[in-house]
Amino acid sequence: MNRQNIEDEARRLQFEIWHKRDLLFPLGAPSPIAMCKPEVAVRVIDLQITYPDDLGTFRSGSELYSVAGTLDRRRGIISLSTRFGERAMRFTGAHEIGHYMLHEGETFHRDRPLSPSGDEGHGRHTKEQEADYFAACFLAPRRLTTEAFAARFGPPPLVLDDNIAYFLKGQKADELMRAATGSLDFAAAVAGARSFAGRPFPSLADKFGLSIGAMALRLHELGLVVS
Repeated sequence: MNRQNIEDEARRLQFEIWHKRDLLFPLGAPSPIAMCKPEVAVRVIDLQITYPDDLGTFRSGSELYSVAGTLDRRRGIISLSTRFGERAMRFTGAHEIGHYMLHEGETFHRDRPLSPSGDEGHGRHTKEQEADYFAACFLAPRRLTTEAFAARFGPPPLVLDDNIAYFLKGQKADELMRAATGSLDFAAAVAGARSFAGRPFPSLADKFGLSIGAMALRLHELGLVVS
């Protein structure tokens, strides 16, 4: 499935949440970003979420992994391990919803925790990459992410140079300028920044409830940063 189709599926789910917002939020709808949560989405697609502490382990090749989340389609249940923190649970939940919406043939699926750096995508199975992209599109929608980015850093794209590096890292600006070609170091600095050119603000990672690595990858996918 191509990325446009995946993004369209995420947008369709967001539209259903928006359309049913009065039923989902009888005391008043929150911000659009706050609506884009797995615990809200499952109410629209008739799933349940459970939060066990331990989902066991599984072996992949020679490695043994703790299970971060599972999708049991027959029972209509997504389970998220509480061992990995709120942001990891949020992304894993959206990832499992992605499997549910994109991969109808999967009756049971389990996932390991994602790398905090967010840079492992190309080493993952195609279906895992598709579910990752769905999660990113759902949790950090293109329009809302672009608007939040522009409010902090100006019209995109933000192109790395000495001045931008200094605004982001201060006396450690050289670390960004020396980063390896193709790395997400610049995107990560932008994703985690809580000020720019003397203006404080909540970081993009904080605003969208994502890890810095996942937010950095989203900025890169949307072409909002150029190093």
